[in-house]
Amino acid sequence: MKPSKLILHFIILAVAVSSFSPAVCRAVSEEDIFEKIKLLEVQIQELKDMKAQQNKTEEKQQHCIKAVGAEKFCICLAEALPGDISFEQYVHGMVSSVEGSGASGQRTDQGRVDAMHIARDKCLQK
Repeated sequence: MKPSKLILHFIILAVAVSSFSPAVCRAVSEEDIFEKIKLLEVQIQELKDMKAQQNKTEEKQQHCIKAVGAEKFCICLAEALPGDISFEQYVHGMVSSVEGSGASGQRTDQGRVDAMHIARDKCLQK
């Protein structure tokens, strides 16, 4: 679900809850209210996570455009790379061997390198 739709659902839920009469509110058990609050907290965290991922994708895209200048490729690459791989890590992984260290000083594993190659190949075809 898109963040904007999720936010709209929160607003509608807030309006609905605030319009309950006192008699209706008493009929709803505290347990149900706590369950709904927990669900809302989970949804809020999911929204925050989605926003953070969106920010990471936009950052990758901007770094790629600055370095490569091919906007269409960079948009594709930013979306295709796994969320935990920055553009700098991607560049390092493309020019380094598997035995080398990653941009953060950690060993680059074969799965991450494969993911980078898959993302690159996908975006080069477009």
